[in-house]
Amino acid sequence: MMKNWNLNDLYLGFDETFNQDLNRYDKMYDDYVSWINGDSSNPKTYIEGYLTRLETLTKHGRTLGSFVNLTMSTDVTHKEAPIYMAKLQKISRKSTAEDVKFSRYLTTIDLKKLAKESDLISTYLYQLELIQQDAKHLLSEKEELLYAKLRELASSSWGQLQSITTANLPVKYRDKEITLSEVRNLAYESDPLVRKDAFDAEIKSFELIEDTVAMALSNIKREVVIMNELRGYTSALDKTLETSKMTKATLDAMIEAMMDFRPHFEAYLQAKAKYLGHEGNLPFYDLFAPVGKLEKTYTYEEAQAIIKKAYYGYSKRLGDFATKAFDKEWIDVYPKKGKRGGAFCSNQPQLRQSRIMTNFTGSLSDVLTLAHELGHGYHGEVISDNRPLHWNYPMPLAETASIFCETIVNHHLLSQITDPKERLSVLENSLQGDTQVIIDILSRFLFESALFEKAAGPVSKHVMKEMMLDAQKKAYLHGLDHHQLHPYMWLVKGHYYSAGLNFYNFPYAFGLLFGKGLYAQYLKDEKKFLKNYDDLLALTTKTSVEACAQSMGIDVTKKDFWMDSLDEVKKDIDEVIALMKH
Repeated sequence: MMKNWNLNDLYLGFDETFNQDLNRYDKMYDDYVSWINGDSSNPKTYIEGYLTRLETLTKHGRTLGSFVNLTMSTDVTHKEAPIYMAKLQKISRKSTAEDVKFSRYLTTIDLKKLAKESDLISTYLYQLELIQQDAKHLLSEKEELLYAKLRELASSSWGQLQSITTANLPVKYRDKEITLSEVRNLAYESDPLVRKDAFDAEIKSFELIEDTVAMALSNIKREVVIMNELRGYTSALDKTLETSKMTKATLDAMIEAMMDFRPHFEAYLQAKAKYLGHEGNLPFYDLFAPVGKLEKTYTYEEAQAIIKKAYYGYSKRLGDFATKAFDKEWIDVYPKKGKRGGAFCSNQPQLRQSRIMTNFTGSLSDVLTLAHELGHGYHGEVISDNRPLHWNYPMPLAETASIFCETIVNHHLLSQITDPKERLSVLENSLQGDTQVIIDILSRFLFESALFEKAAGPVSKHVMKEMMLDAQKKAYLHGLDHHQLHPYMWLVKGHYYSAGLNFYNFPYAFGLLFGKGLYAQYLKDEKKFLKNYDDLLALTTKTSVEACAQSMGIDVTKKDFWMDSLDEVKKDIDEVIALMKH
């Protein structure tokens, strides 16, 4: 029943091999620092030397850092992993001043001219130009070094506190004690009393830690505000858009379309409330209530079979990837004490592998979550062919493959069903996900926007709860019962707790709607799409969001594209509402 992931291809443990590689990595950083401080009179040679050394650091650092992070993800109380994390952070800090120095050096160089003389510089021209642009936001070398050191004791530690506090939180559910992940998964149960009791238990458990976690979130956001002011950013959102390689025009077009479509989701949620027997609007604890008659749960083996069949129906490469991930034990499957909640994928392109963490309990939603994370892994498979500095994609494009793969599996499930009640069950489950990624994400975006407006000073738990309730009312309209909302959604979502990843909410909406638009293209011309799609995934690490979309003939700065994608969701809303009336 355990189904833990196998990390042996990274390391067997914090053993002699790990420590030897850690020492080697330390020396690589010394060489990197020495190079930047060396002779820069020949720009071509100097920049090429920088890039080759950074490639080497990227490969080795990803393996070391991933092993530490993956170990901590499934055991937040691990004694050795945090110590090694601190060592890795200390090593990476060695180049803080030199990175600033190199960034400023690039502002004196005509990179486009130099790219004509060097294939390596040409390959990384876009990245180098981003470094040039970012240089205007840098502090002095000493200030950057000081912040790098203090950040470990400030925002990084506050983030770890939230992770540890929630992972170890005992939840008293009925007559037993369970984990937070387990109680949250009960929201998908068919028994309405189970869902209500689980929700009440979850809320009650948060009362035990609300002071601690509110202080963590407040201090993280205050740090972000202070640093952004010093760096000259107009706002945290401004910085996130730059990091995301995305324009404000794209975000505005998408958010405006989402706001316009709220009434359609409101109608769906009100229809679901009536279907479930509520006299008023839908209480938050019934957001994930199953409908129809597909009450079965899935074993992990059944989930594998469904996903592989759906993936092979799309392409052999995708199916082979899923088979490899399952067979080689790349997945940590079930919830357990000390394991982080939620799910994620950690790509390891230096090994041509990935590792996936889920908290699988057998619901249909869990099957689709697994398909979603495997989509991230497939994205990693494609970018493994890229050079090392082209292994990271911006947040909005990070969800492209995952949403697409989730859609493939959902359509596969629907194609197997003839019974209207079973179709309702699968279709409504998919709509639950769409509601989360469009409407709940909208509430999180509104909440974080409001939080930053107040983050010049301390923000109390009371204010956070009020802002979250207000954001939910604005996003869900009257789809949800305003007396049965979730005031602690800020506490349970780990994305809020990183000083370097602010507004990690709208990228999910981008990914869903971009994925829906891509899937519509796939249905029109499958053969042509197969080749173009993998090229798109490879491109996600090399250019802007807008340029990637344009490679598929899509203009994401125009509201029309987002409205068309939302129209695809509306088809499901209309069918679900009709099916719930019968």
